[in-house]
Amino acid sequence: MQKIVFMRHSEPDYSFVEERKYIGHGIDLAGLTENGIQIAEKASFDSKLNDAEIIISSPYTRALQTAAIISKNRQLDIKVELGLHEWMPDLSFQYTSKEEAIKATKLCIEYKGVCSDNSEIKFENLEDVFNRAKKALLRYSRYKKIIVVTHGIVIRRFAFQPVIPFCGISEVDFDESFSCTEFQAY
Repeated sequence: MQKIVFMRHSEPDYSFVEERKYIGHGIDLAGLTENGIQIAEKASFDSKLNDAEIIISSPYTRALQTAAIISKNRQLDIKVELGLHEWMPDLSFQYTSKEEAIKATKLCIEYKGVCSDNSEIKFENLEDVFNRAKKALLRYSRYKKIIVVTHGIVIRRFAFQPVIPFCGISEVDFDESFSCTEFQAY
């Protein structure tokens, strides 16, 4: 059995990408706020991270920047895993605003995590989020304890925790038989 210490990324600053009118995955280029950097610095010394052997991170900037701070303070290597990326609110990758992502989130809640054929926005099913993340994490089963920096929606597929603050930590015992948590509203 492996110990996974999930940490949600720190507080993002979307002003840079909003000023440039980035859409779709361009929005995910947002880094951390100054406060977010301080939150990550403090969280990097949390005793729950002790004895971790490696950091696995989502490829999104807010997660990578959080992981880099932990790496610097813990002297741990970082591996980037595409399968740990954020839930996709629009599988066409054309959403242009937070409002559209919020609308997709409301639909996801309404449909209990399953995108129906008649949904006006085609969002990623939550079971698919779990399956891609689990597949990515199984590649690191040789480690006894890992830190995984990712997103709240991804973490909630593995740990029942209705509210996950920036740099919030959730610990799970993980192996190949691990199954998804039941649907939780955000």
